[in-house]
Amino acid sequence: MKGSAVIDKNTTKVWKDLKQHVETATCKSQFYHWLISSGASPRALAIKLVDPWPGDSDMGRAICRGHIVAGGIDIRFYNDLWSEIPDQSYAALQLHDFSWLRDLRALGGDVPRRVARYLVEEWLNAHDRWNAQTWHAPLLAARLTNWLSHHDFFAATADTEFHDRVMASVVKQARHLSRILPQQKGGVDLLQAAQGLVYAGLSLPNREAWVVQGFEIILRELPQQILSDGGHVSRAPESVVAALKIMIELRCALNRANLPVPEILQQGLDRAGQALRFFRYPDKKLGLFNGGTLGDVALMDFLQTQIPSSPRTLRHLPQTGFERVTIGRGHMMVDTGGVPSDQAAAQTLHSSPLAFEFSYGKERIFTNCGAYPFHPEWQQVLRHTAAHNALTLNGTSVEQVRMNGALNCARGKIKVARQETRESCLMELSHDGFLRTHNVTYRRRLFLCDHGHDLRGEETLTSDTQPLTPSDIAIRFHLHPRVVVSPIQGRDDEVLLQAPNGLAFRFFVVGAKLTLENSVYFGSGDEAGKTRQLVIESVFDTTKSQIKWALQRA
Repeated sequence: MKGSAVIDKNTTKVWKDLKQHVETATCKSQFYHWLISSGASPRALAIKLVDPWPGDSDMGRAICRGHIVAGGIDIRFYNDLWSEIPDQSYAALQLHDFSWLRDLRALGGDVPRRVARYLVEEWLNAHDRWNAQTWHAPLLAARLTNWLSHHDFFAATADTEFHDRVMASVVKQARHLSRILPQQKGGVDLLQAAQGLVYAGLSLPNREAWVVQGFEIILRELPQQILSDGGHVSRAPESVVAALKIMIELRCALNRANLPVPEILQQGLDRAGQALRFFRYPDKKLGLFNGGTLGDVALMDFLQTQIPSSPRTLRHLPQTGFERVTIGRGHMMVDTGGVPSDQAAAQTLHSSPLAFEFSYGKERIFTNCGAYPFHPEWQQVLRHTAAHNALTLNGTSVEQVRMNGALNCARGKIKVARQETRESCLMELSHDGFLRTHNVTYRRRLFLCDHGHDLRGEETLTSDTQPLTPSDIAIRFHLHPRVVVSPIQGRDDEVLLQAPNGLAFRFFVVGAKLTLENSVYFGSGDEAGKTRQLVIESVFDTTKSQIKWALQRA
């Protein structure tokens, strides 16, 4: 039976590769280009959509001077941006979404308009035929959305020839998007792809079928992707932001078209708005969980002005799987969720059961390592348990990454118990992710009190039998790069931590050894920062092992 399963998997992979090869050959053919290019292009837009987001005029000024930033990469261009992009990396490809048009619009005036028009025209010269990377569905859809919502800006004083070329390209790209949309996987990328087709259908005359096709997907996906507590099925805080942005843009487009806003869309907005407030720390940035980064503060501030929500911040998101504790100026967020059954969501999930982050006021003390979406290898490394403030046994992650990119379901059901008063909060948490591999059950207790000045932890491992071989325990506490750590001479159980505002904390451990190691920080998602991590080391060689630690204001 096992051999048959392997053969079935291999056969499926062969057919999948063959189908993808045929699809690529079809899209590259001259006939396909003629097919999606045939027919007359509209002379004018049926509805002029608008982009609701504020741009950055300083970024617009830089673009006018031949300087643009994509994914943390500074790109200088002198004549043609598209031929001078240094590579076709994920970061560089983001330029093809044209979201930077809003920065030129924010600058205002005729010069930014002519620069925008020139860059659109040069793109048409170089990329107006199908390409596997630049015509990838979410990227193509974002480009359509930005072209159509900025059309009045960059094409206001253009000649007829330019206008006709843009309209012809919009039709061509939308036809291709309509054809490939049913093949797209789920997640925010699918919402983005469907949004692009809706924008094309609303903007162009006699293209109502595209609106219907796009909204069929959106109305099906929103209840599946936006959970009842407002979190996203991927369990990434940044996915909440991305989904909110798409929903608000769709609502804006429907209002411009004098069409009703579906109740499913409005409900998704209301729920996700509460989750966004939950995931933001006092520095207004996001927690670093499950492939998300700190996020764009200006965008998130603007998002929250568009969504009426309660001024009270939720304490937990039970469906998404997160707990938040605020005592005085101490803020802690804990990952208490399971592995989602959704295939697309599981592709980016991190192996981080019971990982936590802690900040004091606006100063982050313990933080997960973050995410690097622009580099596939780093992206996978950062999914491991060791990249989080969590416990590992023998240096392995709680869950392993499968061949298809998803995690196995090792963590089982996470148990959460919470006892809270105005002055303190005790959280008792446990998971059985080590049960299958090590016959060990893990419990973590976290206690925050004294106005946020005192955080204590207790890590307990238990087994119903004596281990045949000892297991190495490592509990990691990754420090924010702005936190300075100072060892105390002659002590292997205590260090001093100092935040940028001068506030100092003692971190000490009982029942284990404390070491200091190098670490990395990808908070912004576009470049690696050097930082340090505290590592509690011990050995599990009995039926029960318990380690205690504390972070207390010095």
